[in-house]
Amino acid sequence: MFSGAAFGLVAASLVATPRYLLARAGGCLIAWAMAANSQQLYRRHVLLSGRRNQILRALTAVALAFGTILLLAFGLQLGRNFSQPWLLAWCGGLCAWVVALRVVWHHRLHTYLARGGCLERALVLTGSPCLGRPLAADLERETGGEIRVAATAALPGLAGAPSCAWVEETVRAGSVDRVFIVNFEGVTAETRTLLTRLQRLAVEVTLVQNFEGLQAPPLRVDTIGMRPVVDVNLLPLTRSQAFLKRAEDLVLVGLAMVLLLPIFGLICLAIKLDSRGPVFFKQWRAGYHDRRFLLWKFRTMYFHMCDAGAIRQTGRADARVTRLGRFLRRTSLDEIPQLINVLRGEMSIVGPRPHALGMTAVNQPLDQVIDDYPARHRVRPGITGWAQVSNCRGEVDSAEKLRRRVLLDCEYIASWSLTFDLWIILKTIFVIVSSRDAY
Repeated sequence: MFSGAAFGLVAASLVATPRYLLARAGGCLIAWAMAANSQQLYRRHVLLSGRRNQILRALTAVALAFGTILLLAFGLQLGRNFSQPWLLAWCGGLCAWVVALRVVWHHRLHTYLARGGCLERALVLTGSPCLGRPLAADLERETGGEIRVAATAALPGLAGAPSCAWVEETVRAGSVDRVFIVNFEGVTAETRTLLTRLQRLAVEVTLVQNFEGLQAPPLRVDTIGMRPVVDVNLLPLTRSQAFLKRAEDLVLVGLAMVLLLPIFGLICLAIKLDSRGPVFFKQWRAGYHDRRFLLWKFRTMYFHMCDAGAIRQTGRADARVTRLGRFLRRTSLDEIPQLINVLRGEMSIVGPRPHALGMTAVNQPLDQVIDDYPARHRVRPGITGWAQVSNCRGEVDSAEKLRRRVLLDCEYIASWSLTFDLWIILKTIFVIVSSRDAY
């Protein structure tokens, strides 16, 4: 992957005169190396991440490298040596090449794992022998087969456990790449002895603390002084990220209001002509930090049938929806007034969709159906979101549908970036045109 992208960058220098050929080829390589490093393209966690994440990072790296080359070329007054149409064609070709490499890599990796291959072989040692097999199955399932458990056993020193020498020999023989030590809290002396022996070997050792029964899964391991600590909750966005996201919202809202103002006026007039009642519908929703706010929408139901408390979700062929309302809901034009909520800082362009306070699923409040539901409120809710462009539109009539939406919302919060927001906005346009799940 590196050689293919680097070759494309070096090729850009061939349009230069021979005198500067070597220097510009080196500059292209340096620009790509810096851009790739900034996006961590060749780090293990990125190479093993999802296809979407890899493609976004690769495209961002190409854009950064291309921008750096242009900046240097024109800043040093070397632009006359470059053919602009050729340079643009090269950039497009390089994007296609890098994306194709990432797609092929992702496909080959998952094919390899599906055929029984693995990236790491593990030895699981537990302070409670009965935990070995269930934990081994969990590791293999949750890593998608990236980790295969070669063996499980009790910690050396416990009854029926193998000796420390056996563990050392297993590592030396190359049978395992990592040792997991689990449920060690009650067997500190045995764990300390084993760790002392393993420190002499080239093997990864991972301590797995017992968080059974807790509602706060560990997110990050850190240290305070010499003491290891585990973070179970993190700020979803840093201060700089929050500033960038707010700036993004204000810029996009400004552009949208200029472009959509004529449509806004036409919809207001059409609603008045279609049925009696106000143009706008307002409903209390839960937003950032679980604060309540009034969400604005164009009214799509007959006024006397409006459900401000969302006691009943809108279903397909719902008799409460007006003729114009069906069109507005299907095209998501009824969401345009939420630009006002974005301007007021109550919402964002992209984020988890806010649900009405009285909304239920399987006849229960949403936070009682899914324990992790409140985690969606750690960022501002959005007009569109990752769940909405991932086939999660329409009625939430089952716990499984709600669980998938919450999972996608949490994935968005954990993976936020400006490029991710842009990708969701572009996908939203496609979904509005093609989706049949909105009604």
